[in-house]
Amino acid sequence: MVDQTLLAKARKARFDDLTNCSGHPSEDVERFLKSIKNITKANDESDNHEILEIVRGKLTQSAGLWCVNHESISKTWSDFEAAFRNHYFSTTIAHTKFDTLKQRTQSYDEAVTSYCDDVVNLCRAIDLNMLEQVIIQHLMSRLNPDFRKQLLRRES
Repeated sequence: MVDQTLLAKARKARFDDLTNCSGHPSEDVERFLKSIKNITKANDESDNHEILEIVRGKLTQSAGLWCVNHESISKTWSDFEAAFRNHYFSTTIAHTKFDTLKQRTQSYDEAVTSYCDDVVNLCRAIDLNMLEQVIIQHLMSRLNPDFRKQLLRRES
């Protein structure tokens, strides 16, 4: 059995390490929301008001003001997450991540799992609903040529 006190201390340490979100266009809103979800174990059905209070504690400047002004419409985690993402998602960051994805290649000494994890994370950061077929195309397009040949041989 896991010691709940130890678990709470670990979550508090992760929360303390989480950077504030001011709403500046250069900030990665997706990473911020993902970190909050990981720390609080929030999911789409979560309506725990403590989660929203935790988020409010990390919002500063325009993001903090936005949160105060939209408090009445953000009653659940999924409502807050959708509204916050829609308001603060930076197209600049999306374009930067897409450029990174287009240039991402597997190096000769890089593990396939590491490469795949990185590409899938980039795809999900660009579009949470990206089709698996599109993700696979991105994975295959910059895969190490030697490994790709072996993979294609297995398929035939």
